[in-house]
Amino acid sequence: MKIKVLMTDKAMQRPVMDDRERMLSAAVSSGVEISVDCIKKGPDELDCHTDEAFAAPELVKMAIQAEKDGYDAIVIYCFSDVGLEALRENVKIPVIAPGEVTLSVAQTLCSRFVVVTGAGWNIPRTYRRMMRNCIAREKMQAVLALDIPAEKMRVNPNATKEHLEMVCREAVEKYQADGVILGCLGMAGYGDELERKYPVKVLDPAFIAVAYAELCVRLGLRHIPAQYHPFTNESHVDL
Repeated sequence: MKIKVLMTDKAMQRPVMDDRERMLSAAVSSGVEISVDCIKKGPDELDCHTDEAFAAPELVKMAIQAEKDGYDAIVIYCFSDVGLEALRENVKIPVIAPGEVTLSVAQTLCSRFVVVTGAGWNIPRTYRRMMRNCIAREKMQAVLALDIPAEKMRVNPNATKEHLEMVCREAVEKYQADGVILGCLGMAGYGDELERKYPVKVLDPAFIAVAYAELCVRLGLRHIPAQYHPFTNESHVDL
C-alpha cells in the first residue's frame, strides 16, 4: 500500500520531507509506504485564505498525478483541509482531510475540546472554519494560539513544546477541556508529553490522518461519484 502525503507549502526541503516520512510511518502498519511531497508553485507557507487559494490548484494537479503513479490514498497535510472537495472531484482514491477526520475522532473521545493554532492572528480564521462543523459547534470551547508562526514551530522544538504546555494548562484550567486538537500540522509529534502531565487527550491530526488513510484503503472506503461529481474539465482549466 502506498499513501501520498501532500504538503501545502512549497518551501519544504527534501530532508525535511524525509523526516516527515519517517515520523508518519510510525502511525501505519509495516509495509505501508508513506511518500511526502510539497507543492512546487504557490505559497511558501500557508497562513491565510489567500494562501489556501493559491495552494489548492497545485494540490489538485499533484493528486491527479499521485493516482496515476499508483498511490492508494492521498492525505492533505494541513488542518485547513485545503482543496478537499476539488481533489475528490478529480481522483477515485481516498482523499483524507486531517481537520475533518480529527474532529470526527474528537466527537467520540471528547466532551469539551480546544483547538490550538499557531499565530494569534489566525484565531478568527480557525474559529470561522470550526463553526461550519457541527461537532465543533457542539463541543469546541475555544481556539487558542501558541503565538508561533507555522514555519517556526520546528525551528526550536523545545520552545514550541513549552508554549504548547502553557496552552494545554489554560485549556484544562480555564475551559475544563478533556481534549486538545493540534490545529497545525507543524505541531505533529509534540503532544505525547502533555498527556502524561494533564488529564486530556491530545489529538494529533498528522498521525490520525495517515492511519485513517490506511484504514480506508483496507476497507474500501472512499468518496463516491454521486457525492463528488467527477470533473470533466469542460471549463478548460490548466491541469
